[in-house]
Amino acid sequence: MKFILKKILLIFLGIFLSLIILECGLRFAGFVLYSYQQYKNNKALENKSQYTIMCLGESTTSKQYPIQLQEILNEKYPNKFSVIDCGVPKINLENLFLFIENNINKYNPDIAICMMGINNTYDFIDHSITDFDNTSLSLRSKLKIFNLFSLLKAHIKSLLHLNEINSQEDINKDERLKEIERLFNEGKYDEVINLSEKTLKEYNNELIFFYYCNSVFRYANFIVKDDIEKEILKNKYLSLAKQAIDEKLYVARAFYYEVILFELIYQENNIEEAKKLIHNLIYDIKDIEILNDNLYNLIKPLLTEEQKKYIFQQIQKTSEISFYKFKIIESLEQKNLTEFNEYCNKLEILRLFYPDTQTYKLYKLIVKKLVDNNIKVICMQYPIRSIKPLQEQLKDEPYYDKLTFISNEKTFKNALINNSFSALFVDQFAGDFGHCTDLGNTIIAENVVKTLENILDLK
Repeated sequence: MKFILKKILLIFLGIFLSLIILECGLRFAGFVLYSYQQYKNNKALENKSQYTIMCLGESTTSKQYPIQLQEILNEKYPNKFSVIDCGVPKINLENLFLFIENNINKYNPDIAICMMGINNTYDFIDHSITDFDNTSLSLRSKLKIFNLFSLLKAHIKSLLHLNEINSQEDINKDERLKEIERLFNEGKYDEVINLSEKTLKEYNNELIFFYYCNSVFRYANFIVKDDIEKEILKNKYLSLAKQAIDEKLYVARAFYYEVILFELIYQENNIEEAKKLIHNLIYDIKDIEILNDNLYNLIKPLLTEEQKKYIFQQIQKTSEISFYKFKIIESLEQKNLTEFNEYCNKLEILRLFYPDTQTYKLYKLIVKKLVDNNIKVICMQYPIRSIKPLQEQLKDEPYYDKLTFISNEKTFKNALINNSFSALFVDQFAGDFGHCTDLGNTIIAENVVKTLENILDLK
């Protein structure tokens, strides 16, 4: 009996020590990740200035417009402003809320600029996201390891119900697929490969196989530098492409086309063969959804007008939102501003009348925390998008009159009249906009400066 108790105590002790080590590891990783940005922010604070501006957001903020904002302010108002870049790539509003208290205490800002929420939903349109509670957020703010427990919760729950009906297995498969899709969209291809390999041993899922194949392909061509490793991975993704066709894996056909077309266009410069394959892709497929954004951007330079028209007709049948985004970019490239505004307006109507209440609920919590600390809050909308949906969601809040709004809609639309999309954005990750170039970030920074001059009466 004593031996059993001793063994149990040792097991619990081992678990406890493992949790401590894991918590320390998570904290150390976070320290390394943000140390450079904190160093830059601390250097900014060393300059004695009248106003400290804290910029909150994701990768569209981190090392983006705050750089140009500081440069413009230094030139116009020397030693008057310190700009603190609190943007964090890949962050969502849940985690941004967790960090807000610490950032307020650390930087003691006078002004906060909020351009945030894009990582919660690219569209800000309701997708029936499960509600959250403030108690959970409070607990998560105390321990980083709580996030890990949250991620494991669904898996542990499934282990306790192994004898449930098959529909439960489908739910678990969907959860794993969502995680793989999220990692893929974030460009974490090595993590997708590892998770997909494990998942495919449990579930025979074509879409997971597609993400697995595509990640091997992207990891080989855009991440790996070593020539030997690159060649090994190349043989692997070519083999996977052949497997996708041999086994008639329908969803993975998109990967097959992407791999082969990439080889034909960029490795072999065989444009004629590429055009033949593109023709087969467009007119032989039964489901246009396999023509994803990556594949479309790959073949777009080689498409005829007739092929583009046909593709848009098929996309419109499956997803209006995707169709609007395709048309926005296409109309910009053709300098068709009437059509461009038409589809921008259609998307804004959806955002206005079908808002993602989950995203806005988190947004309001962050803004309230800032207002409660007597910080001037500037709510800034992303490029091209209308400010109206954001104003509509905040208008009934008691602090609404204390908020200042910045719209980047008109300035970017005007800039697109004389510039290409690629002159303002380095990608189109959100569909209707992307991460900004130096020119795009300068436009945002200049909008902020004008607003600061107004609210601080600097002119």
